[in-house]
Amino acid sequence: MNFLLSEIPDGQFAGCQALVYSLLQRCEDSEREDGYALALVSAHPAAGVTHVGRLIELMLNENEADCAMSLDCDLLGSPDSDVPEQMGRRKTGQRQKKRRAIARARGLARYRDRVGHLNKLRTEYRYVLLDCHSLAERTDVLGLAPVVDGTITVVECNRTRSSQLHELERNIEKYGGSIVGSVLNKTSSTVPRWMNSLMEKVGI
Repeated sequence: MNFLLSEIPDGQFAGCQALVYSLLQRCEDSEREDGYALALVSAHPAAGVTHVGRLIELMLNENEADCAMSLDCDLLGSPDSDVPEQMGRRKTGQRQKKRRAIARARGLARYRDRVGHLNKLRTEYRYVLLDCHSLAERTDVLGLAPVVDGTITVVECNRTRSSQLHELERNIEKYGGSIVGSVLNKTSSTVPRWMNSLMEKVGI
């Protein structure tokens, strides 16, 4: 699924905007050479983790071309020939070939170890976003928690209970991970579009 920023509902855009600014600021303030790896997860299925991950990827790439990529965590370290399509990159030149090679089956065969593959992706992208299954489905996020730089929780409006969110965050921290932010998904902005435009013009 591909979309443009102009096609994103106001509520979804606003839900990711502050988080993206925070990630950009963190990267600016850091002197590290490798990229940031972030896991995205929800407490229950169908909260929109994949959608939010792609939106964050799009927003980061709007700021700096090709600095971010999202990947299904099932493909991390797995020699799956469909990985290039999952990445959905449209690049040209030597940089394109180098990055796509990481995802090819032959390349992935050398990085069956998930940590090794993740570290390799870190050298190619400033931000690696891992789309994880919900905690109710599988516990893969708990295995990734200590090896990524942080976890983003996706909260579905009017469905995710606070007790579910607290349990998710507690488990991630228990396994050595940290929460870098949350996104409230499937909600709409209560501020009219015309007012948003006016506020932007005056710098609010």
